[in-house]
Amino acid sequence: MDATLGRFEVNRSLSFHVLGPLSVQVGGRGLPVPGGRQRVLLAALLVKFNQVVSVEELVDRIWDATPPHRPRRALHTCLTRLRHAMKDPFGPAAELIRTSHAGYMIELPPENLDLARFTELLGSARAAARSGDPARESEALRAALALWRGRVLPDVASDSLHREVVPRLNEQWMWALERRAALSLAMGRHDELVAELRALTFEHPFHEPFWRQFMLALYRCGRRVEALMAYGELTVRIRDEFGVDPSAEVRALHLAILRDDERALTECRVPAP
Repeated sequence: MDATLGRFEVNRSLSFHVLGPLSVQVGGRGLPVPGGRQRVLLAALLVKFNQVVSVEELVDRIWDATPPHRPRRALHTCLTRLRHAMKDPFGPAAELIRTSHAGYMIELPPENLDLARFTELLGSARAAARSGDPARESEALRAALALWRGRVLPDVASDSLHREVVPRLNEQWMWALERRAALSLAMGRHDELVAELRALTFEHPFHEPFWRQFMLALYRCGRRVEALMAYGELTVRIRDEFGVDPSAEVRALHLAILRDDERALTECRVPAP
């Protein structure tokens, strides 16, 4: 890698954001982000922060199914333009992109990238789970989820990124949402969850764990009829879309609510950490 770049210290007020639209800020002030292929290149490096990304992968991210005739040269040109575009508004940040024989890398500490902080906080949550500390785990998950500002990179035009990278990040986000809600239910915070879970069932109408948590939260709040109505709504949606009934787990909860089974007040499956 470039020897001179190892001495560069990242400005702590500089922050990159990929958990939502791609953005760069200094001291909370937004900076212009390059467009076109330079935007895709920056995003492709950020989602694999502190890792060398191969030339082949970057070409795939930027040009998708129509690679240039000389991909390595075209990528070098794109990188040069990105560094030039970043140089004035970002200052030394342009030097964050490093070169090696295997490809390119953007090197950042966690405080400079929302995805890095999210990854770090998920690690803290899993460590808290292993030590049996649900309160600390829940707080780490809450902080991790607060970093999200919407859909991942909706303003970056790369079919490859949206096919291969974005779904994995969305899965992590969904897991964190589901686990934090389950922990809150286990800690008796059902009254705080009803509105959030209602919104999640609208946003993800076929994700049954959210519906199960929503039904359970309603029931524990003394809103038994609404919990049964939620089951009916889910059943209609799933039958209309897939021609099947809800899962056995959801049907079992529905039956427990119908019977006022005490287990419905105490059981709460928490997804594995």
